[in-house]
Amino acid sequence: MNFKLTNNDPFELHEIDHLSPSSINTFIQDKEAWIMRYLFKYKHGGSPAMWRGTVVDHAVGSYLLEKREEADILKSALLEFDNHYKKCKKDFPEQIVEESKLDKEKRALPSYIKTALAFYETLGKPTSYQKKVEYFANEVPIPIIGYIDLQYENIIRDIKTTARLPSEVPTAHARQLSVYAKAEGCMPVLDYVYVTAKKAEVVTLRVTDVDQHIKEVERVALAIMRLLSYSNDKYEIANLSYPNYDSWMWSEEEKDFARTIWS
Repeated sequence: MNFKLTNNDPFELHEIDHLSPSSINTFIQDKEAWIMRYLFKYKHGGSPAMWRGTVVDHAVGSYLLEKREEADILKSALLEFDNHYKKCKKDFPEQIVEESKLDKEKRALPSYIKTALAFYETLGKPTSYQKKVEYFANEVPIPIIGYIDLQYENIIRDIKTTARLPSEVPTAHARQLSVYAKAEGCMPVLDYVYVTAKKAEVVTLRVTDVDQHIKEVERVALAIMRLLSYSNDKYEIANLSYPNYDSWMWSEEEKDFARTIWS
């Protein structure tokens, strides 16, 4: 038997103690994916592109804060990338990692790191690295938590690695940086570390209309709360909609897990 929610805090009942810019963006992009990840706690081991971004971020932090030599950082970065893959295979043995994508990202990694280090060396030492921030949306009882890659006094910078340079800041990135900017009262910028076979550079784009993006974030946080308020039964919430299995965003492992929910 299903029961309607009586708890005043639906987040607590569904064991969600915070939101994040990533969860906000997931809810907008694919509500069923959000339900699967945050209500049913679906986990995966990441992807070569995700590991690339994490490794470059750590390399920049090590270079700026620990003053390590570039050669040492490159060696550690390649080892870290390999460890991400090993951990994925150990913790998620059923997950398929395409060897071609793995090799491509590993071969490109030194170029990403060298390009990023050369750029950030000109900016000097940041005032903080991976600083935790909290932002409370109106009427939402839990915080939106994020981590700022780099902060330089009144500027916050987020590192994005990419093989496809955007012509303008994607709205998902703008929402993320707007949360950080509002929490810290700083100007937000995105540094796209852009690497292809022919080109390697860092392109900086400023996030504008922070207040507009924050309003969107707050509306989504309230929409999440309303969804969770529907029932204390996560299956009942899931059955309010149905996944689009034809979407390119869904891996085969995700589809298999989803079918245990929407069976």
